[in-house]
Amino acid sequence: MTLWWVNVSTGLALSLFLVISMIQPVRAQNAVICTNCGTEWTQLMNKAMMAKQVATQAQQLGTQINQYKDMLINSKGLSTQVWGQAMQDFAKLQNLMSQSRSMAYSASNLDGQFSSRYGTYDSYLNRTMGAKDWQNKYTQWSQEGSDNARYALKGLGLQASQMQNEQALMQQLQSMAGSAEGRMQALQVANMMAAQNVEQVMKLRQMMMLQLQMQANYLAQQQDRMATQEAAHQRFMNAPRVRNDNGETF
Repeated sequence: MTLWWVNVSTGLALSLFLVISMIQPVRAQNAVICTNCGTEWTQLMNKAMMAKQVATQAQQLGTQINQYKDMLINSKGLSTQVWGQAMQDFAKLQNLMSQSRSMAYSASNLDGQFSSRYGTYDSYLNRTMGAKDWQNKYTQWSQEGSDNARYALKGLGLQASQMQNEQALMQQLQSMAGSAEGRMQALQVANMMAAQNVEQVMKLRQMMMLQLQMQANYLAQQQDRMATQEAAHQRFMNAPRVRNDNGETF
């Protein structure tokens, strides 16, 4: 509509100038004296100037309309936004580690569980352990060591499966970035990518926590073994000696 009006206005101005240029030579040849010619010429020139002004205004209006279109495109948001599922993924890993019989960093009563599972040298020294106690201890160490490694591997497998979903999500975000129409959509896609980077860092921290948990469980188990063995050796060394009929002590 705007271009049509500009073309009509420009054509009108050109037509008026052609009429003026054609009339002027004819009147000069006929040498007709007209008392109102000055007024007519002035009116025709005024109309031509008005037509030119209208054409200029139409061009300005077309430029403003294009500017409004650009503003609308740049302020247009995405119809849908895609976000990751970091919190759900964290919950899955914590739930997995809570199933293990080894100590988990997410345990609600970590101090109490640690004290009930692992003792110190002094506590074992003041405690007499029979065959059943030793059997229970070896069973505990075996189960905890096995679960410590098994659930750590399960956690890695869970992270690997989540990486496939994250890769598909990043491909979708890259596609959205390539098809963004204006600045607003580009900024929204950039925000979603930044959120994905934050989630990746958080998951990396969680995997580091999982590794530290496995190492802490191993160290706690080794320390518990050493404490029991050292206490048992010390009690043996402090036990009263018995002399047999041959004069031998044991």
